[in-house]
Amino acid sequence: MKRKVRKESFMQSVLVLMLSQILIKILGLIYKLYLTNREGFGDKGNAIYSSGFQIYALFLTISSVGIPRSTCKISI
Repeated sequence: MKRKVRKESFMQSVLVLMLSQILIKILGLIYKLYLTNREGFGDKGNAIYSSGFQIYALFLTISSVGIPRSTCKISI
């Protein structure tokens, strides 16, 4: 009986994560469309947003992946 409960709990967790990711993507799309079509934002604003987003994406990738311990110069 416990295995069935655990399996259902796992699938519910997966479903919640999937739905939250879909919601995040939709909200990001709405925000991006609003920001790029906002009056007065223009090409200069889009360029600043894009360059800032590239830096953010780089740091997000580094923080998600991490730095392998063998490349660190500091020994603990």
